[in-house]
Amino acid sequence: MLGKLLKHEFRATGRIMLPLMGALLALALMANLSIRGMTSSLSDIPALRILFILILIFFGMGMVAVGVMALVVMVSRFYRNLLKSEGYLMFTLPVSVHELIWSKLIVSLVWFFATALFIFLILALTGLNLSGTNLEMIFSELPSWSEVVRELDELGIRGALTQLMAWSAVIMLLGAIVSCLHFYGAMALGHMFTKNKVLLSVVFFILISFAFNTMEMGYGLSGIAMEAQSFDMHTAKEGIRFASRVCMHACIMQVVQAAVLYLATALGLKRGLNLE
Repeated sequence: MLGKLLKHEFRATGRIMLPLMGALLALALMANLSIRGMTSSLSDIPALRILFILILIFFGMGMVAVGVMALVVMVSRFYRNLLKSEGYLMFTLPVSVHELIWSKLIVSLVWFFATALFIFLILALTGLNLSGTNLEMIFSELPSWSEVVRELDELGIRGALTQLMAWSAVIMLLGAIVSCLHFYGAMALGHMFTKNKVLLSVVFFILISFAFNTMEMGYGLSGIAMEAQSFDMHTAKEGIRFASRVCMHACIMQVVQAAVLYLATALGLKRGLNLE
């Protein structure tokens, strides 16, 4: 049943996100032409120069808008689909609360990373096109993978660097999960009450942020201070190992936060939700 929920969510969110990405791609092409126009004799025409500048501004605003919309869609889908009148239908389906949460969470994560990757590719391709560089030229200048591995082995940092990169990837994933569940948990707790649900959701969001920030400062600073005493920061390998340990502590904090927020979301939807 989770698969059917995911299919429905991707369809509903895709109707919003895909046209926005298409519009951003069109803006990127127009921005590319505008930059070329500004470096040509066309920039001597005041009207065209203003047009080129406006297109570049709209392109920058478009990138921000697409990123923001990914967040807005994530919040609004959870709110409208589970906490408003649609919730009466959703909670009559033969699915568990956990499947409902995971369907929202997985789709939101996919759109977050897809949006980030899409914007990165647009910027990278725009830069390559304007500089007259192609991917073949770049790859020809880069060292081969075997050369990179050999150099890392000579420096003795291959294992430590691999570990750091792995921890960094985990942090990115956990950070996205915590961000989603932060909104979910606050809204689920706020809608346990009969009045001022939206206001209480905002209050819970602020209280959760304060509690987690306090925990991060206390645990994070103490953990970093303790770890710093165990490493010699004068060598690259030890510095990378220290960074890995810091990332490990950050992951622990995020796992705790995700667990607390997921529990709050599940309990709020399962036991205390008030759709009246």
